[in-house]
Amino acid sequence: MKSVWNRINRWLAVGLLLALSACDQTAPSATPAASTAADENAPPALLFAVHPYDNPSRLMARFQPLCDYLTQKLGRPVKLLLAHSYGDEIRQIARGQVDLAYMGPTPYLRAHDNYLKNAKHNVEIIAGEIQNGKANYHSVLVVPQSSPVQTVADLKNHTIAFGSPRSFSSYFVPRAMLLNNGVQLSDLKDYEFLGRHERVALAVVHGDFDAGGLRRNIADRYLDRSLRIIATSPPLPPHVIVARPGLDNVIIEQVRQALLHPGADAADALEAFSMEGRTTFSPVDDQAFDLARDIVHRIETAMPGKLP
Repeated sequence: MKSVWNRINRWLAVGLLLALSACDQTAPSATPAASTAADENAPPALLFAVHPYDNPSRLMARFQPLCDYLTQKLGRPVKLLLAHSYGDEIRQIARGQVDLAYMGPTPYLRAHDNYLKNAKHNVEIIAGEIQNGKANYHSVLVVPQSSPVQTVADLKNHTIAFGSPRSFSSYFVPRAMLLNNGVQLSDLKDYEFLGRHERVALAVVHGDFDAGGLRRNIADRYLDRSLRIIATSPPLPPHVIVARPGLDNVIIEQVRQALLHPGADAADALEAFSMEGRTTFSPVDDQAFDLARDIVHRIETAMPGKLP
């Protein structure tokens, strides 16, 4: 019994020594306190929201380098936030819950013209996306390569997939293209909103739907998988990076200058951001969205008329 108690006493002694050693190693020092003080004085992070038009991994690959570049230029963290939905992004930027946002025409108009229509401050466009020197992009209607459908008018009594009901290029513009060719939703066998553009392309490729509406550059990824374009829209107003209502003008100008006048330090960010050819940024004003306003109004009121 005595030997047992001796072993227990030795074990307790070792445990006490280890505990004392751990206390010595974690004793307060000037370095952690200084670090905490520095963190408290650091400028708060800016939140940059992106709507879920593509899968999360592609969005991260495209936008994280841009946020890293802006972090470097502004001297404060710029954190990427992938919104849960188009509506989620609209609400967050309109309510000032995020500082910056990448927005397509419809989300921008919803925030600017609806949420903030009578507000003292509105969202402000910082810069527009320029692809291969063009401040616009295109929407398309696609079908499987083997489909008998040759024209938009042929889509009557067929099924069609759209993206988000908030998406300009995967819902509003495809709807306008249908209307231009005498096709109402009531003329379709069925239709469904699938969310992301990629899901629309894959649903058509796999034969789940007879046709789909989506952005041209995303459709191009699937042309070698038996996807065929039957109609292309006119040039559409660009996607833009906007600032929340009331964001400090100094910050807005810093972001604007970083985007409009990038140096060599922006090369990696712009290369990652580019989707088709080279993407840069250019000044864009609210009037550039008058075409989008007309299309959205037509679709939301089911008005006939030609897409400009």
